[in-house]
This record gives sequence, C-alpha cells and structure tokens, in this order.
Amino acid sequence: MDGVLPRTPMGRPRAAAVGAILLLCLVGAPLMSLFPVGMWNTARALTMSGAGQGVLLLAPVVAGAILLMFWLGFQWLEKSGVHHPVASSALVTATAMATPVVATFLAPAFTPLPGGTTVNIAFLSGAIATLGMGASMLAHRRTGRWQPGLLPAVAVSAGLVAALPAASELVRERAAEERSRTQIMSFEQTIAVLDDPDWSLSQVHEVHHGLRLTYRNGDGAPLHVLTWDDRRSERAGVLAGCEFPGTWCRDLGDAVVVHHGDGHPSELRTRLDDGTVASLVPPPGTATDLMDTARSLRPEEPGERSVLVESVTS
Repeated sequence: MDGVLPRTPMGRPRAAAVGAILLLCLVGAPLMSLFPVGMWNTARALTMSGAGQGVLLLAPVVAGAILLMFWLGFQWLEKSGVHHPVASSALVTATAMATPVVATFLAPAFTPLPGGTTVNIAFLSGAIATLGMGASMLAHRRTGRWQPGLLPAVAVSAGLVAALPAASELVRERAAEERSRTQIMSFEQTIAVLDDPDWSLSQVHEVHHGLRLTYRNGDGAPLHVLTWDDRRSERAGVLAGCEFPGTWCRDLGDAVVVHHGDGHPSELRTRLDDGTVASLVPPPGTATDLMDTARSLRPEEPGERSVLVESVTS
C-alpha cells in the first residue's frame, strides 16, 4: 500500500501534495461542513411553513452536492500528486458531513470558539480533517514496501468525531459545576441548610426570588429546601399566597404548613434567625414528614458555602 505522499523525500512534488491536502482540510472541509447546516435550516423552514413534503425534494440535491464536493476534492488532490486521491477526498468529505451532525445533535455543548454553532462546526470539521490527514502524512515512510496509507487518517478522524459527545458532556458538567458555584457563593441571604444524615445535598438552582437546594435520601427521593431572598421574605412573608382559592395554611407558630387542595402538605415555611424565610417543598403527592424534617433545618454556618459547593460539584 502506498502512502498519501509521493516517495520523493523533498522537492516540489512532495510540497505540492502536502499543500493540497492542508488546503483541502483547512479550507475545503469547513466550507463543505456549512452545506448540511444550510440543508438542515432549509428543511426546518419548510417543515414549519407547512411544506414538509418539500423536504423529500432536497434528497437529490443533497446527494448531488455531496458527490460534487467529493469530485472537486478528488480532482484537486489528483492534480497535486497525492496518492489515493479518491479515498482521501472521500474521507475529508465524509468528515465534513458527519461532524455537523454529531456536533449539533450529540455534542451541542462543545463549542471551543465563540461565535455560535456554525463557526464551531466549521472549526471542528477543519480541525478533525487536518488532524486525520496529518496523521497519515506523519505516518508516511520514505522507504519500505508497506505504507499505512489512509489507515491513520481513518482511525484519527473516526476517533475524534466519536469523542465529540464525551467532550460535550464534560464541558456541560463543568459549566453546571461553575454555575452551581456561582449561585451559592453569590447568594446575598443566609442559606437554609438541611442538617440531617438521612438527606444529602445533590443539586442547586437559582429560582425566582430565591435559591433552591435539592436533597435526596437513601432511596433517591428528592426534597427541596428553598431559601427566599430578602425582597420576597419582607414583602410576602410566610403567609404569602394563603389567601388564594384552593390554598389553605396552618399556622403552627414557628412554622406554616401550606396545602394546595386535599392530600399531603405541599410546603412548610419557617423563618431563620435573621428573618429570612426558608421552606421545605417535597415532590407533589409524596408523604414526607415535613414537621420532623424541619427540625433539621438551620442557617448556614460561617465558611459552610464552600462545603455546599463541594457537595453539589463532587
């Protein structure tokens, strides 16, 4: 099997082949990757306008455009003296077609560049194609009967495309951790903490006029601890919404139990030492002993926010 480059160790033929491959990967692949993006936007526009059957008419256009891009790449590589121009052009074209699909539907969070999805799709297509073909050029042997050919390019390109979902998930997890860290550290009120060995902190969310910590017990059942911000605590108070139809509240002195219709309590509200309102909110319809659990509700201790951050990010 021949390599992708001419066997001449130096000179214009070899330089021309290297330049042709790099140009096709760095310029051709990003441009080609814009085609499936445009086709997807066109198909979506047709579907939303009620002309969904018109999407079928795009099939021959897509097939013809892909064949045209492959043929142009083949002609360019063949005239530049690249060995295996058919396979090389097919690999670059396939990479440029597969990368947008994987990046859009399976790896939407992996955006190494600012500028939106289209910019990142073009960048990833060019980078993957260049690294793949670059692997074959680096593996090229100037002497010897057997050459690896395009095997390194296929392996590297396929591996990088397949790794995009995992990279996207890693980016998403890190973004979620950073978001949780920011929400906890920037909250201006005292945070209510559930100090109970049967419940462990798992998630944090910034909600309307408050911060919600989600705890889970050994069975995985959730329980939300909602700390109201200063504005809601002062203006609304623990009896907020009790006058609404279908809602009734039981004032127990140090706590208020809220019912929305018949059945189990929907919420238990209490005040922390600084006047901040905190509430326990179980999932709808679950039989949670809110009064017993509320005894473990306390204000955060100095320096405890770093522990909360570690609990939700570990």
